[in-house]
Amino acid sequence: MTRRSPRPAARVLGIVTVLARTVLGAAAGAGRPPTPVQRFAARRPVLLAVCAGTPIGLVVVLAAWPRVRTAADVAFVLANCVLVYCVFALAGYGERARQRLLGRDRRTPKRG
Repeated sequence: MTRRSPRPAARVLGIVTVLARTVLGAAAGAGRPPTPVQRFAARRPVLLAVCAGTPIGLVVVLAAWPRVRTAADVAFVLANCVLVYCVFALAGYGERARQRLLGRDRRTPKRG
C-alpha cells in the first residue's frame, strides 16, 4: 500500500502555518533577548497587575466617586478595577507564553 501525499489544500495550509509562525515570531522579537521589563512581566504577572493596575484603579475610583450612590455603583466600580487587574495579569501571562514559545526562558540557562 502506497502512502498518498497530502491534499493540495493541506499542503498550502501547512506552508501558510510555517510562514505565519516565522513572520509572527520575527515580529514578536525572536532574534532579540527580552528586555528587563519583559522578563519582569513574565516572571511576576500578578505583581505586574497590582503595580500597573492600582494607579489606574485609583483614577477610576476618583472619577466615579461623585456618582457613587448605591451598592450597585460600588460593585460596578470594583468590577472595573478587577477587570483592569485581569488585563495586566493576562498581559504578563501572555509575555511568559511568548518567551517560552521563542525559547527565551531564563530559568535554565543553556551552556555550550
